Amino acid sequence: MLSLLMLQIATAAQAAPQDTAYFAQGVEYTIEASLDESNSVLSGRAELHYTNNSPRRIDTLFFHLHLNAFRPNSAWARRDAEMGTPRFNDLGPDEYAFERWKSITVDGREVTPLWPGAPDSTVAAVPLHSPLEPGAATTVRIDWDARVSTLPRRQGRRGRHYDFAQWYPKIATFDRDGWEVQPLMPQGEFYGEFATFDVTIDLADDQVIGATGVPVSGDPGWSRARAAGTPEPVLQRDYYGSPPARPLGLLDGLPAAGRKRVRWYARDVHHFAWSTSPDYTYEGGNYEDVAIHVLYQPGDDEWAHGVAVNREASALAFLDTVFGDFAWPQITNLHRVEGGGTEFPMMTMNGSAGQSLIVHETSHNYTMGILANNEWKQGWLDEGFASFLASWYAERHGGDPVEIWSRSMRTIREMDAAGESQPISLPSAAFRDFDTYNRMTYTKPSLIYRMLRDLLGEDVFHDGLRLYYRRNRLRHVREEEFRAAMEAASGRDLRWFFQQWIHTTATLDYAVTAASAKQLPDGKWETTVQITRSGDAWMPVHVRIGDEMQLLESRDRSQTVTVRTATRPDRVVVDPDDILIDTDPVNNSRGVR
Repeated sequence: MLSLLMLQIATAAQAAPQDTAYFAQGVEYTIEASLDESNSVLSGRAELHYTNNSPRRIDTLFFHLHLNAFRPNSAWARRDAEMGTPRFNDLGPDEYAFERWKSITVDGREVTPLWPGAPDSTVAAVPLHSPLEPGAATTVRIDWDARVSTLPRRQGRRGRHYDFAQWYPKIATFDRDGWEVQPLMPQGEFYGEFATFDVTIDLADDQVIGATGVPVSGDPGWSRARAAGTPEPVLQRDYYGSPPARPLGLLDGLPAAGRKRVRWYARDVHHFAWSTSPDYTYEGGNYEDVAIHVLYQPGDDEWAHGVAVNREASALAFLDTVFGDFAWPQITNLHRVEGGGTEFPMMTMNGSAGQSLIVHETSHNYTMGILANNEWKQGWLDEGFASFLASWYAERHGGDPVEIWSRSMRTIREMDAAGESQPISLPSAAFRDFDTYNRMTYTKPSLIYRMLRDLLGEDVFHDGLRLYYRRNRLRHVREEEFRAAMEAASGRDLRWFFQQWIHTTATLDYAVTAASAKQLPDGKWETTVQITRSGDAWMPVHVRIGDEMQLLESRDRSQTVTVRTATRPDRVVVDPDDILIDTDPVNNSRGVR
């Protein structure tokens, strides 16, 4: 059923043949919204100025209404039911999330939206009165109501705490492959157009807010919520100059008694998220010229006293050395209702202040936010990357590589050996279940990045990452851009590596099948070793014979290695640093006869 839904939406989007030249659509949002806590409903008005920078004519605009995933009978809820984990289908009328359009106009003329995935309503099609030619622009105005759900999942509410991770009509991405639209599912996340956001929020004056962008006017509540003995917040109000206000008429006059308005502004981001709670405590700091804002809840001892601020600064320092300078003025790390973590441009919503989680979610600001990949099509290029970076951070900070990688390696080896792996290049929704999606999108890719680092050498790998970032900063990226940077940095053709590890489930098993030594007349020892390879995958492999190390680069199924040493080796080990995804590491070692 859900496969048919995906087909219906893809057909409605009418993806055209791929264009080879890069382009990005012009997107400018102005939003006014007011939160009514008596019913937890946010009422909003958005004006979207959209410029067609593609070489193709567009006759329909597509929008994502992601909040509608968290309600009964959505594609998400039905996928949950298929997997035996009903969640949102069980929510009552006061509990589920929604995003309901009240009116929509295009260039001042009313339009009736279409719902190609009905009854799922996370994708809306807006037919244009006349096609939008290349270089032309249009203005869309939408009035809507939104509410996050009491069951948190990438959004949510509890009491007066609201996590508006998804909340506004989000224009879908139109790229070289056409419209990228899909229902929001448990497997897979987001993809967006780089945009300018000018967002004004009206809400109770005791609320404390964290958001994408900088607060150019109004009080986010940070000074009042500031932890004792910590610095005054750095608001950066003039970071973007003085962008002129463009009132939409929803928030006329002054705020009502007991309410306030905060205007946020951001450029070159593909999403705007925010959270608010009157119970937040604020702590601030910086990494170089990047402001750090931390908002945590009562009793959050692991966040307090500068812990979360310093961990965020440490993450930024590491990631800047890996890629290059952070692209935006600030990063906000806040404690959300839900556990775990979710990433957004300039902010992360986390369930704890653990260093590994902070590094993982902050990594997304580089590998998803600044290098904007399509997470639902190539999740390995973001989630797997962030998982790898968190482990690399742990290595850099003194962690034991065996402890860092062993659990992931054991999980993937078992899946590969059992024939349970799927190609990590699959679109997220195509994985057979949520566990497989997680392991093929987070765990296995992190091991593949590690193998690539070892194959190229850390310095060359690092050069490739910085080139990838420099070439593609604030652009949409795909596998091709990443591979091109790695090939340019290394001077090597890596098509075989990407094809083998990204697009197939080929397995690899090296084995030491024989090892014998004899003493020579001069007193030295000659050791002869037989190495065999099974499976359809291949990688260069290191072999340690006693204290001697050799690199085998032949693709032969069987190789013989002979070394001479001053002393008799006791043991031979293939892949002694345990880098390769080798399905049977037990046969990688053998005593010398």
